[in-house]
Amino acid sequence: MPPKEKSERLAIFLQRLGDAAPAQDHDEAYQLLSDTLNNVEDQFSGVPANFLNWESDGRMYPPQEDRARACPELPGTTVYRSAGHHTYIGARGEIAILHISSGKILLNKAGADGILLELTKLDG
Repeated sequence: MPPKEKSERLAIFLQRLGDAAPAQDHDEAYQLLSDTLNNVEDQFSGVPANFLNWESDGRMYPPQEDRARACPELPGTTVYRSAGHHTYIGARGEIAILHISSGKILLNKAGADGILLELTKLDG
């Protein structure tokens, strides 16, 4: 099977992540997001995982811990800055992904308690 374009892989990732059972907490949500993205990329990118080549290999990688910051507008939420996206993971397992330049919400997934992140509280 030929590799899929990045936009197609992103759509598959968002669909799979959205369809997955909700997470109970931050760590479970981060693991769910990472596993889902890595599985999609392993299946459809045609590029072996090598984070050292993240800037040039065309593969998407999960958000990295060194890019994590507390989100003051959403207490208990960590925001991860990635190339082109902000990924928010809440203490109750919520996951939201925003496209930086457009401000478009790509995903807002509730945690196991059914509560979504209140993205309207974000600045900008």
